[in-house]
Amino acid sequence: MEKNKLHNRYLVGTGVVSGLMVKCDPCCDGSVVIETGYAIDCEGNDIVLCQEASFDVLSYLKKRKQQDDLPYCGHTVYNKKAQFVEEKKEYLLILSYAEEMAKPITALVRDNGCNNSRCEPSRIRETFRFDLVETRTDKPDLRRLKVSDLIPDQSFLGQVRACFKTFSEVVSTLKLNSGGIADLATLNALFKQIRSLVMELYKKEPTIRCDLPAKVAEIENLFQSTEDSEKKQQYVSYLLALLVQLLLDCVCNALLVQSPECNEGEGVVLACITIQGGKIEKICNIVRKQLITGPALQYWMQPLFSSIETLLNFICCDVNLVELMEKQLSQRG
Repeated sequence: MEKNKLHNRYLVGTGVVSGLMVKCDPCCDGSVVIETGYAIDCEGNDIVLCQEASFDVLSYLKKRKQQDDLPYCGHTVYNKKAQFVEEKKEYLLILSYAEEMAKPITALVRDNGCNNSRCEPSRIRETFRFDLVETRTDKPDLRRLKVSDLIPDQSFLGQVRACFKTFSEVVSTLKLNSGGIADLATLNALFKQIRSLVMELYKKEPTIRCDLPAKVAEIENLFQSTEDSEKKQQYVSYLLALLVQLLLDCVCNALLVQSPECNEGEGVVLACITIQGGKIEKICNIVRKQLITGPALQYWMQPLFSSIETLLNFICCDVNLVELMEKQLSQRG
């Protein structure tokens, strides 16, 4: 069981795998219907809906208001669950994994002779539950939205952005003399400055250059032991190369996929439900996190795959160059 959950977390991911579309309930204004489907939460639990489920949104909100956010089974799913209000509000519909006791059997109670009148559950049934969570009121202004705001910090591009940001912050303090660096005093000051920048960047970022401090110390000894201006310039260039190498190492380290952390709270987001005046106004399913699986790619890219399949069938099965040559020769004869 735990190995299956480990497999889900690290090889599949978290989110909706398929199905689970949320739609309006035609029989009740205050309810929604969740179609059959499959999802995986951040702990690796499989959440399966084998048949359509109905969820009474308005009754849930009224109940939450009466209970004043009481914990569910000893713990709360999110810090602040939704409560019923009259004004227009948006709520996230959360699908969570749950367990319940099942198949009770007669149990022997030894503390009172051989009394066998008590029943104990013999199985744990995997099930699910629905919750509502208020969405953020401070939504970003799309007119002021930048491309950088769309890149999560924990993504590959986010990590690369952090590398260049740290590098630019460190290098921004570097002061180069536009008039040249031929004199020894300028070289000595520049070398000292670049050395401090290299060590500062080395301490800030995880490095794979275990001998870098030793190399810096070696270059520093060589720099101080000579009074030749050209050699000093070479040692300064050496330090600059180390500085750029640290940036390159940081970008290469960003290529490594990080271990996922379960810090998203319980459950999987299915949809955003807008409620106004005690009625469901609309449902937005696109807010969910859709897992990129083989069947999902096949569904989205089917026209492209069909075109490629047709082209390959024509090239590999229909094209006969020998037959074409025979026809050409017969026509000439």
